[in-house]
Amino acid sequence: MKKIHLYIIDSDETVRQRVLDATAADPEITIAESEGPGNTDTTLEKLKSEKPDALLLGINEKFSAEMDLLITIRENLPYLPIMVMASHNREGAEIALSALKKGAVEYFPKTSPLSSAILPVEYFETRVRPVIKAVPRLNRAVLLSSNHLEDAVNKITPIPGEFFSNSFSRMELVVIAGCLGGVASLYLLLAGLPGNLPVPVIVVQHAPDMLTNVLATDLDKITALNVVEAKDGDKLLPGYVYIAPGDQHVTVRKSNQKMVISLNRNNFVKGFRPSIDVLMKSVRKQYGNRVLSVFLSGGGNDGIDGANVVDVIGGQIIIQNKQTSLLSDLTWKLEMMGLNEGSYPIERLAHEISRRLI
Repeated sequence: MKKIHLYIIDSDETVRQRVLDATAADPEITIAESEGPGNTDTTLEKLKSEKPDALLLGINEKFSAEMDLLITIRENLPYLPIMVMASHNREGAEIALSALKKGAVEYFPKTSPLSSAILPVEYFETRVRPVIKAVPRLNRAVLLSSNHLEDAVNKITPIPGEFFSNSFSRMELVVIAGCLGGVASLYLLLAGLPGNLPVPVIVVQHAPDMLTNVLATDLDKITALNVVEAKDGDKLLPGYVYIAPGDQHVTVRKSNQKMVISLNRNNFVKGFRPSIDVLMKSVRKQYGNRVLSVFLSGGGNDGIDGANVVDVIGGQIIIQNKQTSLLSDLTWKLEMMGLNEGSYPIERLAHEISRRLI
């Protein structure tokens, strides 16, 4: 078995030790190096020499030597997956989103949300280690181009609003699900949709709390749709995109003959909260076969049971294709189970969603 060689850079020795402790017993992971941040040129040369399979990089400030290091590595070692660690607060979330837009593949909070206390080893075991073990399956072609996300978004021409003029939508809700690699896909997808989409959209992107709020605010700037982080009691309105808040499950219910969002902090499902399965089982009761489900890049098993439910009731399921997904573990499973009606490149998905609504 070929081991995954992990390189760790973080200014906090306790954080580095947490990662070491979390990976020590895993036969698939070995540590190439664990150190604090140093000179960018020296670090780059060490990375070229060590040839790690992945880098776990702590960044404490948005404009910092560590962020500059990320940019330099993306330019010089574009095939090296970088996972970013930042504080569990709004500033850390803004750092994380900036890093994801510059080509990082994932973000992990390293402190508790209410203090600067380092999260326990168990967190790194259950959250960080599975992503590290997915590294060998990442799509290197997507990784290569991911640090040009903002340029790619700016080049997208949205579907004209006239596409939906004088038309009746045969669907009443779009559900978008994503995990590892899903943030970049979400930018590219929403940038292509018109603001007068005749149905609401709910997005479950596996992400920590804090990040989902920052993500919703930033996505709202690049699309004609209204993007918000979902709140309990929100009415589901056409042309709105509701991002599931991190650490809360999203369901839908009827209130005064209107569909509204409900949030809860029930148990994690398949290791996730929010859970794709929880949302999809909920929309089955309220929308029946009038749901279009869209699966973006990601891994794990959350979403398979929900896709089964949507398929049984006659809803539609489409997926981002393997060639444009950073990780296609989940969508590959759906394909193998026959739980999709089409696989499309990310640049085609906006049109395909629109086509299926009318």
